[in-house]
Amino acid sequence: AGVVCGKAQAIPFGTAVSAEVSVAHPWDQRVSPEMPDELMQKDDASRLLRVWSAGLILKQVVLLIGPAIGVSCAGAGLAQAPLWVWFHIAGWCFFAFGTELLVCGDRPACQSNFSYTMPSTVLNIFDVCTDALAAGVMLASYNCEDCRLEATWEQVAAKSALPVSIPLWSIALLAWLATLPQCLMPLYISSARDDQFIGFDLLGFETVASATRRKKHLERNSTQERFMFKFFLRLLAENAFQIHVQITIAGLSIALTGWTSAVYMMLVSIGTSSVMLLFKLCQLAPDVFAVFEMNKRDRFGKIVFFNGLLAAFVVVAYALAKILALFVCPQHLLNYNGCAEFDV
Repeated sequence: AGVVCGKAQAIPFGTAVSAEVSVAHPWDQRVSPEMPDELMQKDDASRLLRVWSAGLILKQVVLLIGPAIGVSCAGAGLAQAPLWVWFHIAGWCFFAFGTELLVCGDRPACQSNFSYTMPSTVLNIFDVCTDALAAGVMLASYNCEDCRLEATWEQVAAKSALPVSIPLWSIALLAWLATLPQCLMPLYISSARDDQFIGFDLLGFETVASATRRKKHLERNSTQERFMFKFFLRLLAENAFQIHVQITIAGLSIALTGWTSAVYMMLVSIGTSSVMLLFKLCQLAPDVFAVFEMNKRDRFGKIVFFNGLLAAFVVVAYALAKILALFVCPQHLLNYNGCAEFDV
């Protein structure tokens, strides 16, 4: 009724428009809520989550076992990882970059955030890779005849606040296992949920996750779920725990063999995890206030919420103090009562 034979007819002001006529506004894309299945089809989004979840798990297993192939022993400290693992990591980082570039295309929602979310995505993938590599190098070092990491660790553990003799290799393996839930959860989300925004967020795809806007009735639950998953799985389990374990391993190795190339590799992983830890804290700041407002009438919820934040603050502050101790303490390790002392 407004178009005849491909030519537009003028409609007088005030004339009712038929329900069959759809009027497209240029600002529709900016105000309409976008979900991951609008950024791409739901089946494509589910397939992408499954592929990347399985791929990241496989990649971590390769980096955990791979350093044993071609590892170079470096005396009593950490072994040196083979060169091929860095090409492997670089390939995954470029693959992540290409994946988000392909998904976003020319969509304005992605392009507006691309400049600062894409480096975060690449760093997320690099961080997960170097965490697995650090655990793999630690385990591969035990194949070296002169390795004395475990014997030195026993001295440090005996003088700690919790003098429990837990093998260092098992702590390194546990730290790696703590990173797996963030790769396993998207496998469930890809098949059990329509809102797959959290799955991309868990995998570290910041551009795709930030370009997805949630519908109004899902906003409350999505905000709380985002906070819980990101706080416990990505911030505490992946970054904070990893930093503590890697600093301990690096400090022991420095005390035994000095500043070797293997130690510098570990410092790269520690630095990346520290940067991503601070970045995730900044990301979670808006969600902290939102979740607090949602639960301000729940007394038990507020107690759990504040205790969780306090625990996170203590863990992060102690991790930063241990990083400083690498350069300040004579034997490069911090204990609960000051710089650690042990025989090398």
